[in-house]
Amino acid sequence: MKTMSVLFCAASAVAMVASVSAETPAVPTTQAVKQTLDASAAAWSSGDLKTFMGCYENSPNTRFVGANGIVVGYDAIETMYAATYKKPGASLGKLTLDVVDVKDLGSQYAFVIARFHLKPDTGAEVTGLSTLLFHKVGGRWLINSDHSS
Repeated sequence: MKTMSVLFCAASAVAMVASVSAETPAVPTTQAVKQTLDASAAAWSSGDLKTFMGCYENSPNTRFVGANGIVVGYDAIETMYAATYKKPGASLGKLTLDVVDVKDLGSQYAFVIARFHLKPDTGAEVTGLSTLLFHKVGGRWLINSDHSS
């Protein structure tokens, strides 16, 4: 009888864990990355550079590679964006990001290819590709390395 009680308790515990897991499914990496990029593009388009930067991992090791070279560190990347795009009296423009491909690299990293479209207040739309290394930090997918050209 004691064995039956132990088995019943173990089976109950497994059933509870399974039902909790079924109620809170993990968001697929592609969907989580898209949500991050959509939120950052919306922030950029509304002129909110601070919120836009929320898509980057706040780390001194975060990297941005662009036409002007390599920028290392979250704060340096934010400074670079502000100096390059934030002009007095002008908006940052309208940004959209399209996820082209996502490749999981284990449970904590993902390699992402995205296409960006930036329409400034004046002038032609700029478009290009970005290769992004996302890092899962505290349950959020954040950019650890960005190569945009």
